[in-house]
Amino acid sequence: MVLAMGISFAWQTRDWLRLVEAPAQPTQASGAPQAARAPLQNLEPLFGPAPLVQPGGPPPSTNLRLTLLGSFVHGGPEASIALIQHEGGKPSRYRPGDEITQGVKVHRVYRDRVEIERNGRLESLSFPAPRSRFAQAGAVTGAAPDTEVIDQLNELQEENADQLRERMEKLRQQMEDPENTASEPAVEQPQESE
Repeated sequence: MVLAMGISFAWQTRDWLRLVEAPAQPTQASGAPQAARAPLQNLEPLFGPAPLVQPGGPPPSTNLRLTLLGSFVHGGPEASIALIQHEGGKPSRYRPGDEITQGVKVHRVYRDRVEIERNGRLESLSFPAPRSRFAQAGAVTGAAPDTEVIDQLNELQEENADQLRERMEKLRQQMEDPENTASEPAVEQPQESE
C-alpha cells in the first residue's frame, strides 16, 4: 500500500514537473484563454482550483450601488463580518460566501475593504470617502475650502484674544482696588480647556 502511494506520488510529481518545465506555447487569437487555462486545469486534481485573487493588488472597484459601513476582521477569514447597505436600504451583515444580491457574494473581508465576487470576477468595495463640513460649506458658497477654514480660524483666534483681554483687565482691577471690586460678582476664571 505504501509502495503504491509512493509510486503514485512519483508519477504525479513527474507530470507536474513536465507541465512546469514545458516551454510556453504561442497563443492564437481565437484560443488564447483556453490555452492559458489548460495547464491550470490539469493541476486542479493535485492542488485544487486556481485562486480568484488577482496578482498586483486589490481588484478594481465595483460599480454596484453598495455602501460598506463596517468591517470586522477575525483571525479566521470565514468568521469576519461586513456591514453592507444596498441602495439606501437597511444595512445587513455578511460573512464570506454570503450572497448580497443575485450573482454577487462576499469573497473576503479586509480592514479597509471587502472583496466581492460577481459572476466569477473579483471586485473591491471600499469605505466611502469621509466628508468634511468645511468642504460642504465651500461647495455651497463657492469659496475655496482652504481660505474659508483659515478665515474661520482667524475669527476664533481674535474672539479668544478679546475674551482674554477682558478677563485680564478685570483681574488687574481687582488686584489694584480689592475693596471696590468686592461687591462685583466674582470673575470667571479661565479653565484649562479654554
